[in-house]
Amino acid sequence: MTAIGILISLPTQAVESQAVSMSFEACLAKIRSTAAQLGMAPINIAETNDLRMVRFPTSDGSVLITCSRPDGKMVVTKSD
Repeated sequence: MTAIGILISLPTQAVESQAVSMSFEACLAKIRSTAAQLGMAPINIAETNDLRMVRFPTSDGSVLITCSRPDGKMVVTKSD
């Protein structure tokens, strides 16, 4: 099988991402409320004074939430 054939036969991974403008503090609150809704603590990927990125494992993939103080945004990425 050629390299192209191998690539074509690999399953595709669905990734959906959405950015929302909000304050850093509101974004951190969203992480806390998501943890409460799911009944699990987030897995910290990165945490500084200006950025926090966490991952929540789900039954069908994972949800990544990124809070950025400089950008004033929350980015939520869902993947299979």
